[in-house]
This record gives sequence, C-alpha cells and structure tokens, in this order.
Amino acid sequence: MSTVDQFASVFNAASQTAFQHQPPKLENALVVTDLDPDFAEKYAGSIRTFFGAVTGKWETVHGGEFATVKELLNLVESRKPGLIVTYRHLHSEAWRWPYSLGEHLDVLIQESAPPVAILPHPDREGVPERALKNTDSVMAINSHLVGEDSLVNHAACLTAIGGTLHLTHVEDDAVFERYLDVISKIPEIDTDVARETIQEQLLREPSAYIDSCETALREAGVDLKVVKHVTHGHRLEEYRNAIEDHQVDLVVLQGHDEDQLAMNATAYSVAVELRATPLLIV
Repeated sequence: MSTVDQFASVFNAASQTAFQHQPPKLENALVVTDLDPDFAEKYAGSIRTFFGAVTGKWETVHGGEFATVKELLNLVESRKPGLIVTYRHLHSEAWRWPYSLGEHLDVLIQESAPPVAILPHPDREGVPERALKNTDSVMAINSHLVGEDSLVNHAACLTAIGGTLHLTHVEDDAVFERYLDVISKIPEIDTDVARETIQEQLLREPSAYIDSCETALREAGVDLKVVKHVTHGHRLEEYRNAIEDHQVDLVVLQGHDEDQLAMNATAYSVAVELRATPLLIV
C-alpha cells in the first residue's frame, strides 16, 4: 500500500457521522380503524396514553368511513395528521395469518408522509399484558443505523421520561461470510486479517454513531437512558431476542428505501414477524 493510500485509510477511519438532535413535531394523531363508531372511539381512547408525545388533538376514523385504499388515502390527506395509528389487515380477516400487513397498510406506509404506528390487532390474543401501557422501553432498528437521525429522533421523542432508548445495529453474518469466502480466494489478501479488521470496522462505526446520539440527547436535556446494541449475527433473530430480553414497548423502524418502491426489507420483515409488538414506521 502506498503512503497516500495509508493516509487516506487513516483519514477515512477517523471520519465519523455525528447525530443531530431535531425532535419531530407530533402535534396531532389520526387513529384508523375498521370498527363500528362506538368501538372505534373506545379503541382510540385506550391507546392515547401510550403516545404521550402527541400534544395536539386526536381524531378517529371508523370502518364506515372508508373501504378502498384510495378512500383511506383521501381521508389521511384531508386530516393531515402528524401521526397515524392503526393495525394490520383493515377490512380483512387475513390478520389471523402471519404473512403480510394487508393492502391498506402496505400502500399507506409508502404513500403517507407522517409516521405510521402499527399496533396489535384488536381481536388478537396472546398480546403481552404490558403492551400499550407505556413507552418506558423503546428500540430503534435499521439495517444501517449510522446517519439515520430521523429514526433516532422519533424513537427518542416517543420514549417516556426517564425511560430507556435502545439503539440497535446488527451486521448480517451470512453476508459477511459470503464476502470473506471471496476474500479467501484472493492470494494477496490475508483472510484472517481481513476477517478481524473488517468486522471490527463494521461494528466501530455504528458504535461511534450511537455514542454521538447519547451525547447529543444528554446535552439537549432529554431525560432518558441510551443502551447500545451493536453485534453481528442473524438479523431478525437478533432483533427478536433483543426485543424480548429487554421487554421493548415500541419498536421504531425506517420504512422507506430510496432505491425501491417497496417498503424497506428489514422493516417489513420485522413488522410481519412481530405481530404482538407495537411498531412505528417512519
């Protein structure tokens, strides 16, 4: 390696992405249900305390106000909420099967500007007793956490005062091993050195970013505890274990992917799998 390349490597390694604290404005909320009016209002009332960060008015949509996806989008556009709260498979019985979110939600997440909270279905059994009581434990998850300021800001905003914010980054072992297998076939590269140094660098960057999140939030006077989860393994399994181990009340995910029309793959996988855990898609 030339001296210039060595200098560039040192410089790039020292360069870090720092978190910027910019709390989102969740001034009003829209609860979207497929229930009868009375049951819709009762359902909405039961979840308002869960989203204590919403400072403005709450509105409720009952099942008779829309049927098609287009009608739902028109409703959201007319109400202009800062937060949408709903659940899987509106106007459908498919919530009984763990394979999708339903057509209304699939389109709503991609088309709407405000974040969408996905709660356990009102008829679902087996929801943990602690669910929807408070947001003492909130976890932010993304396939690449570094630089996701909006994700962290939403998660911090919705963490209860004195609560715990879990910031999570998992490097996928299967992807890493595939690249190491290629590297092992290149004689000029020491495979053992590559394994150690690449893995170390992959984990160092999100760790430093989470440290900057903790510093910025503390300096802004945000009363919460930041817990770092930086590791490697099978992503979905690691996420599920962390959520269960820390009794997470709300999981915050990045739903949009600039490179595709479909929902972010990590967010969709987590949203489909964790049907008993409240989620927020930003």
